[in-house]
Amino acid sequence: MKLEGKVALVTGAAGGIGQAIARRLAHEGAHVALADIRTKPLDGITQTIESYDRKALKVAVDVTQSDQVTQMVQAVVEAFGRIDIFFNNAGIIRVQNFLDVTEAEWDHVIDVNLKGVFLCGQAVAKHMVERQSGKIINTASLAAHRGRPEIAAYAASKTAVVSLTRSMALDLADHGITVNALAPGIVDTDMWTFIDDEMGKLWGRQKGDSMRRRVDTVPLKRPARADEVANVGIFLASDEADYITGQTMYIDGEIGRAHV
Repeated sequence: MKLEGKVALVTGAAGGIGQAIARRLAHEGAHVALADIRTKPLDGITQTIESYDRKALKVAVDVTQSDQVTQMVQAVVEAFGRIDIFFNNAGIIRVQNFLDVTEAEWDHVIDVNLKGVFLCGQAVAKHMVERQSGKIINTASLAAHRGRPEIAAYAASKTAVVSLTRSMALDLADHGITVNALAPGIVDTDMWTFIDDEMGKLWGRQKGDSMRRRVDTVPLKRPARADEVANVGIFLASDEADYITGQTMYIDGEIGRAHV
């Protein structure tokens, strides 16, 4: 097992990618702390982790609130003694025309997707600095590589996450901490079902049509599975990636480079 005995924290653990990451972490031997603003959806993945004879911890957190983020880190350290791996994965999306975005809607997306990554990353990094080791994996998006007209706030936030990842990697390298980012493209999860529904309302399309249009631009002609994103994350969390830092790994079926 690549991660035998390691302790991992995953934010946004109730989502499709978060749950896939948590499953793979447990499969590779890690104990997993599951953090999300919604805790009820964590029941199933908690049972899965425990079925691997690994320990699981559920933590309720609003990643935009610094006091809650601090309490989250403290809870994990108290339960497991340390944090070796951190998947900084919480995020939201809104689908709407740029001209219709209100200041409050913009702020909400930026707060969760960027401020939340900053707050959580800083809080976990302070703990890792004490131990002079750690792996941080932020979740960005293909949207950071190419904008979309109906997700301006989301694309801007994820572009900033890519830049923040580089800065964190430079700041933390002397402390034995690597920082990288995952940038998924189209992934077959509940979030993409939501995006398809919202784009259908926005553009007057039938259910599933927006997803099909996007998938048609992918050379591999299918969306990614959440576990395929998790596979890359597990590699970055392992000793095999010790010499990789400041990088953004696109899991997109080559859509990012083939169709700018």
